[in-house]
Amino acid sequence: MIKITVRTQFDKRKLKKKAETATFTSLSEAGGAVRKTAKRSIRKCKKASKPGSPPHTQTGMLKRVIRYDVTNNRTVVAIGPVNEIAGRIWNLHEFGGVATKRRKLKPHRFKVGEHGPIRAIQHGSKTKFARIELRSAAQANRATRLIVEENERRSDNKPRHYPKRPFMKPALEANRSRLPTFWANSVK
Repeated sequence: MIKITVRTQFDKRKLKKKAETATFTSLSEAGGAVRKTAKRSIRKCKKASKPGSPPHTQTGMLKRVIRYDVTNNRTVVAIGPVNEIAGRIWNLHEFGGVATKRRKLKPHRFKVGEHGPIRAIQHGSKTKFARIELRSAAQANRATRLIVEENERRSDNKPRHYPKRPFMKPALEANRSRLPTFWANSVK
């Protein structure tokens, strides 16, 4: 009979480091999957979506501002529109709510040679401006006056109601069954 002796060493720090690295990688993959699902649920369309379905985006901005980030302690992933870019509007779409304050335009005294608004164009409740290079003092004065008038109009503070149009929660639910697979065999 042959007798074999085996010695093993267990390095607790190495195991902890590998587990932290695997968690970070797995959270990144899970965040990316949820983000991709949310982006795919949003359609680029001029008309508003039906309440209860993902919102539509006219410019595609919402799709571009959805991000994910694993936090510094590497145990949590945050997924959603970046507030610096998207503002509060997407939070209102996700959960529903009422917005009372409308963002005013930056006051500006236009000069000849600058580009500025020359005419206001109404699209339902929204105002867009036809912009041109201002070639006369009269056009520059009109552009300045248009901005002042628009800010006065926006200061009425009528509440705007937003029905729920969730897009992040359904994306998470769609990926819920896949999430454990991101951690399977991740510590090597």
